[in-house]
Amino acid sequence: MSDSSSKGSYLSPQLKLEEVRGEDGSNTCHGRGRETASGRGYNAERLAHAVLNEAEVFAAISFDSWYDACTGDPDELVYRTEVKSCVDRYQTATGEEGRYGQFRIWRPHHNRLVIKDEMWSRDARRGIYFFVVYTVEDGIEKEVGKLVVPVQMVDDVLNTWSSGDHVTMGEKENRQISWRLLLKKLGVSRDRFENELIIDLIDD
Repeated sequence: MSDSSSKGSYLSPQLKLEEVRGEDGSNTCHGRGRETASGRGYNAERLAHAVLNEAEVFAAISFDSWYDACTGDPDELVYRTEVKSCVDRYQTATGEEGRYGQFRIWRPHHNRLVIKDEMWSRDARRGIYFFVVYTVEDGIEKEVGKLVVPVQMVDDVLNTWSSGDHVTMGEKENRQISWRLLLKKLGVSRDRFENELIIDLIDD
């Protein structure tokens, strides 16, 4: 969503991932690595809640384990929101920029979101993904861009799965996809992603 857009789904698109770290209960991660990525992932869940709810509160509210946030818009529509974040580029062992960061989508959670979404009427779908990409400057995250996508649209681009270990589910199928490839598959240019406050594909 650009500065001039007025779509009602997003109340506070100007909020950024780096703003979450200053709030009570948020993670103040420094540097790169798996541990900091996990902490920033939890901050991304708080960001989604603040962007998609009327009260600009950085919190993570969910009523089940297969999605990350329960979010709503001015029309009191409730979205089951799966939140994914990744760094723009991984670093090599020598500290140089490596491959593009990847989102990891777990198939059991994704399938549950798809099934629940299909239970609602076509004009009232409620399953969405909230994606955030960030860079790291002086050890601190800085948002590159964010987009919100209907779960059905994400499902259309996930054509392969592999097995991996999940901290609570154990060995499960998942899909790792770079943020650049995801944007390409969704028809979103990098320039648009980096220059608009939020990309809204729900109403496209």
